[in-house]
Amino acid sequence: MILYTTLLADIVDSNLYTNFISSATLRTAINRGVRKVSLIDLKGLKRKSALSPRLLNDVYEYSAPTDLKGQSIIDIIPQINRGRNQYWELTTQEEFDRYKQEGRFDYWGDYSDTENNERNFVSIGNNSQTKTLLLSMSVDDNSITIDPLDSIGSWTGFGDGENLVVDNINYVKGSASINWDINASGGTTAGITNSNVPTFDVGDYKTEGYIFVWAYLSSKTNVTNFIIRVGSDSSNYYSMTATTKNDGTAFEDGWNLIRFNFSGKSTTGTPDDDACKYVSLYMTKAGAKVNETDYRFDQIIMSKGIPFNVLYYSSYPWQTSAGVWIANSTADTDYLNANSDEYDMYIESCRAEVYRELKDFNQMTLSKNELKTLSHNYKIINPSESLTLTNKYWDL
Repeated sequence: MILYTTLLADIVDSNLYTNFISSATLRTAINRGVRKVSLIDLKGLKRKSALSPRLLNDVYEYSAPTDLKGQSIIDIIPQINRGRNQYWELTTQEEFDRYKQEGRFDYWGDYSDTENNERNFVSIGNNSQTKTLLLSMSVDDNSITIDPLDSIGSWTGFGDGENLVVDNINYVKGSASINWDINASGGTTAGITNSNVPTFDVGDYKTEGYIFVWAYLSSKTNVTNFIIRVGSDSSNYYSMTATTKNDGTAFEDGWNLIRFNFSGKSTTGTPDDDACKYVSLYMTKAGAKVNETDYRFDQIIMSKGIPFNVLYYSSYPWQTSAGVWIANSTADTDYLNANSDEYDMYIESCRAEVYRELKDFNQMTLSKNELKTLSHNYKIINPSESLTLTNKYWDL
């Protein structure tokens, strides 16, 4: 890593330019020059972070690293026990959506079924300027179904929830979903509850597991969060809250995959972990949200997932003295994430931007030409490790 002041000294060489350009303008020019070089997949910008949540079966949307550069994914790596045949194919968001449920290699690198076209897909989703990581791979995620929500059974309304019916037309999994309405009471909660679901054990999940449920919103307006309670009864339970969808994006009209993290649970009373049979699932809402119909819940699943890491190229070329990666330098104590064989590219790029500010276009051209040579040679010696984007022109 290179200190900002070291880079500044190597760019300016003397105090000559400070007579013509302010320190603030210098920093702006340096940040611009650094960003241009960081468009290259540089070794100094490789990062690894834990996949969130853990990799799961039939869960395809994950939080993307905030500093992921474009689609520059290098690998999705199991933290232990990788099979030698386990690899990933980067594809478009549209193709991922069409093929995500086809045959896949499993976590160990073996075939998950008898087909010959099994592949593990990865893609980058973009929704309203928010990136998500799309992954499809067969894993043994230790999941259990608390309730498929294919029938009413002992489910009743919670809060302002009422009129529960089976919906065998609009559902995600199984054969149906539970459809319910919001009444005119003007309370702040609405959903469904059941004190007699088949007994389940949360003992292996309550420290690092998840609960997933599909929630259909007729209107996201005035919905604050979703809450689930699981436990022995209505006096002894764990409670978890979700304020976004599973992938970290905001709730939207239609189906939303909601993830509740046991790590953020609160406890009421003394739940009997291996004899849980109580579940309440509901939204927190504004009192003015009344007389609305056709909300739905489908399939409540508990899972642990498999821990994976994401290896990628970062779009953040700087880090603070505290080790926080950032997009632009704001202090003289910041560090440039550069290896020694990359540093000269940063110098020439920043010089070109400084010369641009000084209207010295001859020197700017010289620096840009030198940068072109340096970057060309670097990419020959250090080709990008990013997955290559592929997609089918047609499907035979």
